[in-house]
Amino acid sequence: MLTWLTFIFVGSLSGVIIAWALDMKTPRELVQGAVGGFIAGLLMAAMLPH
Repeated sequence: MLTWLTFIFVGSLSGVIIAWALDMKTPRELVQGAVGGFIAGLLMAAMLPH
């Protein structure tokens, strides 16, 4: 469970950082980056061996 939470948190953080680096500075764009990172982190955690 901790692995899932870690991947989700780091994915969301990475999404915000990437959005910021691409000069997307409005709150809406940053939230969109966070949601995209959340989904990517969730999918990556799901692909780990159990």
